[in-house]
Amino acid sequence: LIAGVSVIFNVLAFAFIFSSESKIPKNSSSLPSQYSFLSPRIFTQNQNDRLVNFVPLRQSLNEYYEKSDKDFGFYFEYLPSGVSIGVNDKESFILASLLKVPLVMGVYKQIEEGKINKDDILTIQEEHLDPLFGDLWKKGVGTQLSLLDAIIYTLINSDNTSMSVLFSAVPEETLEDVFDALDIPKELTGLNPVVTPKNYSSILRSLYLSSYLTENDSNEILYFLALTPFNDKLAAGIPPSVKVTHKIGVHAGDVKGKEVFTDCGIVYVPKRPYVLCIMANENEETSRTIMKELSSMVYNFVSSVNYEKNN
Repeated sequence: LIAGVSVIFNVLAFAFIFSSESKIPKNSSSLPSQYSFLSPRIFTQNQNDRLVNFVPLRQSLNEYYEKSDKDFGFYFEYLPSGVSIGVNDKESFILASLLKVPLVMGVYKQIEEGKINKDDILTIQEEHLDPLFGDLWKKGVGTQLSLLDAIIYTLINSDNTSMSVLFSAVPEETLEDVFDALDIPKELTGLNPVVTPKNYSSILRSLYLSSYLTENDSNEILYFLALTPFNDKLAAGIPPSVKVTHKIGVHAGDVKGKEVFTDCGIVYVPKRPYVLCIMANENEETSRTIMKELSSMVYNFVSSVNYEKNN
């Protein structure tokens, strides 16, 4: 009797297990909800969209740097997987206009907290006028514009006067709060704020992942950055058909007596987006060449190499 019951139990158990296994969805698109502890990346339907081996690109970038006698830093991060490549990426460079992105992020945080509004009217004061970059200063003292207009001038045109107006519209600690939230060191060289290519990439990543601001606000900032007309450096190495959202920076000279040019952004290769941040202590022509060549090297690799070739 016991043996008979055991046989029946085993048969029923086997039937239950077989029945349960047969219910496992075959469609990979439904797998992430079934395996909530696993990364959705491993369930990518089109394996050709997954890059896992960046050794060839890493070697090419290192060779480029070693053969060059130029002073620059470089950081690349493949957003679908988080794989990164850094070349002199921990050297600090003057932030210059790159500072405008975290400032605007701080402004949006104030908006989200209900402390200010996009339609608030701001007035340009004498201390706001800055002719070094942008044309808003030409409108003169007393010119009024909305908070949103100041944001647009700052991000798209990289206007220094609008940046000063925004600074005066938010609490003094606003910018520091952004750096603290993203765990970016607040460092100075003399009186100039500096940052490494790797650390600055945290700002772009936080926007892409909407980890600091709401999805709508993160997307809006990236949208404005995609409209910038300064496309002769990083964007010059990428086909016009590929969307690039980025921010440039220019400084007359660092402690080494060299000019500083920077360009950091997100390149939206279909299904293969990546962050790219390049900073150079060189003259503009040299910096432009470095950025265009490096950007082109990365784009050609990411856009052409398929999954099989990376195994």
